[in-house]
Amino acid sequence: MPSLKDFVAALQAGWFPALAALVGCVIVIAGDWYQVPYLSSTPPFLLTAAVIVGVFAFSVLAANIVYAPIAVWHSMKQGRARKTFKKKIKAEVLSSPPEELAILAYLVTTGRKAFTAELNNRRLAPLVAKGLVIRQGGTHSILEWPFMVQEDVWQILLMHKGELHVPDAANIPDIFHWRNSW
Repeated sequence: MPSLKDFVAALQAGWFPALAALVGCVIVIAGDWYQVPYLSSTPPFLLTAAVIVGVFAFSVLAANIVYAPIAVWHSMKQGRARKTFKKKIKAEVLSSPPEELAILAYLVTTGRKAFTAELNNRRLAPLVAKGLVIRQGGTHSILEWPFMVQEDVWQILLMHKGELHVPDAANIPDIFHWRNSW
């Protein structure tokens, strides 16, 4: 006899294997009931196993049917939260002070989504604090720590690339190198 742990593990199975098991069990039980050749003389343990597996399979199907609307609701809720988050990020980027916007404009003009800078770069600190620029983890040189512009921020910067263009950015030395002053 299966334990409660086996039952809970079975509820985590997909609906397709459960449907296949349920159909197979129904065929074995119905075949014995209607005296179908080869199934009319099934041993009692096989019928018992078919009933138990059928009950488990039906439970898995019922759980998946009940869970389907919950999954749809959850995905809709995540979509709304994602849209709200993007709106807040866009408002944050577009209302940034000129110093922060100049850094973001430099990054999008030079096409540098990922870059290195001093670990405690005072110009990047507000962008990191707001979550617009992400400080990467790991073990690195304190003078060349990897940073990355957050994906949503990068998409917003690309959409507004014309407005944020830095003229002659190719001739400007790397503003994040610790020896250069900007």
